[in-house]
Amino acid sequence: MHDLSRKPVHLRASALCIRDDEVLFVEHRSFAPGDPAFPETYWILPGGVVERGETLHEALRREVMEETGLECSVGGMVFVKELLYPYPGLPEQGERHHSVSLGFHCEVTGGTLVTGRDPELPDDRQMILQSSWLPISSLTSYRLYPPFLYELIASGHQHGFDNPCPGFFDSML
Repeated sequence: MHDLSRKPVHLRASALCIRDDEVLFVEHRSFAPGDPAFPETYWILPGGVVERGETLHEALRREVMEETGLECSVGGMVFVKELLYPYPGLPEQGERHHSVSLGFHCEVTGGTLVTGRDPELPDDRQMILQSSWLPISSLTSYRLYPPFLYELIASGHQHGFDNPCPGFFDSML
């Protein structure tokens, strides 16, 4: 394995916002274009990397605003997701990407839905294609990433998100 000690592990925060029978998602370009294991685009929860000096909740509110134009209040943590790319067990595992995402149940409190942008990227390299409320009843019609979101959202919508222990999902889910 290559020396990866100088490459950071990114801490990310993700917002799971449900309104009526819809979930807030952002359609995103693949972070691994050309890799047949990933579609060219997929739908992810709004969120992003926590900046130094920011709390998780501050980062989440900032990211939701940047990506969707919406304000939110942050509730309890609902999942922890680790991603190494290439995947564990493959040569150079984690060399291109290593992140840990903390997902929080959130409530939209204001704003107007827009398709936001990543302020750190130039216009010709933007990753966000659109922001939208997707119907829970039709989620299987969309390519969600990570794939465990289908079950997590269905279960949480039916039973609530009050589980005191968030689920952990590794790179393979």
